[in-house]
Amino acid sequence: MKKAEYTRMAEREKTYWWHLGRFRIMRTYLSLATEGIKTKKLKVLNIGCGTGGTINILEEFGDVENVDVSDDAIKLMKKAGHKVTKVEGVALPFKPNTFNVVGAFDVLEHIENDVDALKEWARVLKPGGKVVVTVPAYSWLWSEHDTSLHHFRRHTSQGIKRRAKAAGLKTVKTSYAIVFSLPLVVGFRWLNKLLGRKTDGETSYVNVPGWANRLFAQLLYTEAWFHRYIRFPFGTSVVAILEKED
Repeated sequence: MKKAEYTRMAEREKTYWWHLGRFRIMRTYLSLATEGIKTKKLKVLNIGCGTGGTINILEEFGDVENVDVSDDAIKLMKKAGHKVTKVEGVALPFKPNTFNVVGAFDVLEHIENDVDALKEWARVLKPGGKVVVTVPAYSWLWSEHDTSLHHFRRHTSQGIKRRAKAAGLKTVKTSYAIVFSLPLVVGFRWLNKLLGRKTDGETSYVNVPGWANRLFAQLLYTEAWFHRYIRFPFGTSVVAILEKED
């Protein structure tokens, strides 16, 4: 991602409905993932910290180590006062059985050998530790947006389960997420295709009026509450809790 896009995304994370709602859903799944971990102060690994929107949420649950592959993202985070470690590929500079929780939010789709990445995340987890992951859903939603962001694939709930099993992780919960926006995304991309328009902006934000931004955020806040109790059968993202068994 270009440096200008990191700056743009960092600003949007504070106000844009998709980010606000996504963060609330992430918080719900982190809460579910940590309920059974009996440790006073959890050790949390943030894979692909990007523009930093996930850091404050993860810090609610424990001491956080941030890693990223992008020099631009790392510079932005260090300027904001966060500690970030540079990594190359999927290898992590941590000993086995170090962390209680690994968070990887919209990261796995950027990794070609994603099962190897999951194995490495499992390696640094303590027994009984959890991976909380989000990924974009459905290969049939692939667009120029995915290409510009250097995605290798979009996922399904069943696909995440298969990859978790191949990496030796047990699936605790999976669900689709960002549910209400699916028909909007399908309609928007269908219209672009019909009109022959191409979207080449990396972050691909669609500007909406303030009232709509607030409404969409509130819909996702409500969805986040329901995620504690149900699994959604469709959505534009997949979210999962994976466990390293004792």
